[in-house]
Amino acid sequence: MIRSIAPETEISDISHLIAPFGVREGAGVLAESVGWFLQSIHLAVIDPGVGSSRRALILATPDGSYLVGPDNGLLLPSAARLGGVEGAWAIHNPALGLPERSSTFHGRDIFAPAAAHLARGVSPLEFGPAVDPGSLVRLPEVGVQVLGDRVRAQIVHIDRFGNLQTSMTRSHLAGLGAEPGSVMALQISGRTFKVAMREAYSFGEAGELQLVEDSHGSLALCVNRGSAAQVLGIQKTGVEFVLGRLGPGGLLGED
Repeated sequence: MIRSIAPETEISDISHLIAPFGVREGAGVLAESVGWFLQSIHLAVIDPGVGSSRRALILATPDGSYLVGPDNGLLLPSAARLGGVEGAWAIHNPALGLPERSSTFHGRDIFAPAAAHLARGVSPLEFGPAVDPGSLVRLPEVGVQVLGDRVRAQIVHIDRFGNLQTSMTRSHLAGLGAEPGSVMALQISGRTFKVAMREAYSFGEAGELQLVEDSHGSLALCVNRGSAAQVLGIQKTGVEFVLGRLGPGGLLGED
């Protein structure tokens, strides 16, 4: 589709493995990726509101990049990573999309053609009216609560190995005294598990539940040569958990 409009375009495919309807998950993966590209056009489509009144957008960032996708919060973390939203436009011009638009596949009918025309040098002004950046849909904040020697956080991404990226970083664990080799208690979905802080997967025994800093600086729940998602029974993002000191019988210690 894109090369049929802009044949010289170089395309880098980031991921097709985002969970269905996983807007937050996709927003995180995109934001972790955009900084590795020079001035680019970033096309992202996770669009549960396809066919509704949700807006189709082009966002411009200070580095000269564009973000193309639905107005559902998907693009804004990446825009922030690239310096903020310098300009925003709604995609309305039918001449810059497919002649016929379905109500179920705007990735093909609207967003991919828009990205391709931008790659050809078409100005975003030609796509439709400017949009107030303050009116853009934002995802609710994913909070991390540090409660003394306990931390409450969320699962934000599940990769194909079953690693569970969390909303925590090392700084959130200062009150737990966590360091490589520490064993803590993890309470998730009504169950409690022991989890070891490790510098890398291979530093623990095969099958061990671990907490490892991933390549994006987040802490991830992992199983050495296994799947943390499977061990913990996690099938979707957004699941909350509590991490704390290990008490008697492997339970969370008292505050």
